[in-house]
Amino acid sequence: MRKVWIYRLLAILLPFLLLAGIEGVLRIANYGYDTHLFITDPDNPNYLVMNRNISKKYFSLSQNATIGNQEPFRKEKPSNAIRFFVLGASSSLGFPYMHNGSFSRMLKYKLQFEYPQYRIELINLSLTAINSYTLYDFAKQVVDYEPDGIILYAGHNEYYGALGAASSSRTGTHPQMTEWLINAKKLKIMQAVSSVSSSWEVRDSSLINPDRTLMERMAAHQMVPLHSELYEQGIKQFDGNLKKILQLFQKRQIPVFIGTLASNLKDQAPLEKENKTAGDIYKNAIQAYEQEDFEAALQGFKKAKETDGLRFRAPDAFNELIRKYATTMDNVHLVDVSEKLSEHSPHQLIGKELLLEHVHPNLNGHHRIAEAYYEVLQKNFFQHKSKEGGCQIDLQEYPTTAFDTIYGDLVIRQLKQQWPFNEEAEPLHCDTSRFEFKIALKFFYRKLNWGEAMQKLNNYYILQKDYASALRIVEQMCLELPYEKIFLKQAGMLNQRLQHKEKADYYLKQLNYD
Repeated sequence: MRKVWIYRLLAILLPFLLLAGIEGVLRIANYGYDTHLFITDPDNPNYLVMNRNISKKYFSLSQNATIGNQEPFRKEKPSNAIRFFVLGASSSLGFPYMHNGSFSRMLKYKLQFEYPQYRIELINLSLTAINSYTLYDFAKQVVDYEPDGIILYAGHNEYYGALGAASSSRTGTHPQMTEWLINAKKLKIMQAVSSVSSSWEVRDSSLINPDRTLMERMAAHQMVPLHSELYEQGIKQFDGNLKKILQLFQKRQIPVFIGTLASNLKDQAPLEKENKTAGDIYKNAIQAYEQEDFEAALQGFKKAKETDGLRFRAPDAFNELIRKYATTMDNVHLVDVSEKLSEHSPHQLIGKELLLEHVHPNLNGHHRIAEAYYEVLQKNFFQHKSKEGGCQIDLQEYPTTAFDTIYGDLVIRQLKQQWPFNEEAEPLHCDTSRFEFKIALKFFYRKLNWGEAMQKLNNYYILQKDYASALRIVEQMCLELPYEKIFLKQAGMLNQRLQHKEKADYYLKQLNYD
């Protein structure tokens, strides 16, 4: 009888032992990818950077997985560090400018000069085409890296982002099952199963066709009518994940600065071209605007956006949820990004003056968003911190260049010619004989990487004795690689040459830090 029970027990355990053995072999063979959010910086063992493979956990088709910026920060947090993590998607990443076009870099730039006695760290973990499922998974790891606060700006990808309610990259409709699948990706055997199953699933090659925009690949032309079951599912998904994110940070007593979501209302017609209702509402709003009935125009533009079945712009319900949690949770502080952009838009109607297309800010838009976060941080975080030795920096001084503007225009020009915009190519509004244009064009076609482009621009400006432009390039490199003392030294010397004493002192003092 005892032998029978032993055989039964072995029969029960055998599948688990077999799976454990396969998992062990896959780990020994170094199969798959690391699922930790942070890895050691390959260029400096004392620093951590975001794992370039992390998004593979969330995209069912790995060909569509995206990569963010690698912003290094100390493994051992310095005693004088103020560390914020930025959570969001492409708008907070700084698309299309990337590297130094984001509001978080602008915010860091301003804060570092005002509070030079602190090491200001704003680590941007934003990724293109992700939503609240990914952000919640990030949050569960971020809490262990001693954040002093969280900056959150996300919500436009809730329907078509990875695992979204209407995405080609969703794995189901049940939130708990989706979370289980995300967690299971830590296992190499699950990564193998996912790889095999995705290769079987790709019957529609358009879902991974690199000639199509990521927007088209992720949306797969699926519409989300207003108040439909799919529409309500997206709201429930955002609400559930946002609540868990905020509660997690509340439990660890970490303040969250969350922004309302801004969309292009005035200058973005409904993206669902077949929706005559939405199109007519938008046309009527345009007519009201031309007749200077701006209140009627505002209501019309909002209604047209809400009726647009291609939900690349977050519904107003998301901002209502954001405001609700900022009101009811004591660790959550509202940053009214939408209101800030409205204030700086003609007749308070957000349009092409601040946004490039449907949701992505231009450089001026990022300046305004940085201002919005700065104002709330000053009131609710920095109010008791000394500014001794600091200097006031206007965000308009942030070191963007002609290269940034030209490259951004090239990316958006290409994007708007494709689905769902399908617009005719606009003429380039720049001098194509400029050196900056030639470098931006090479970067656009991937004939140069970003570092090479910056080096060529810096050398050019130095030869031209244009030290102000050279300084802007070097300051960008200081933001990109804060531990590289060669750039700190160059920034200090160029500021001295330009008689910017306070900024020169800041950079040269940074050389004393490890």
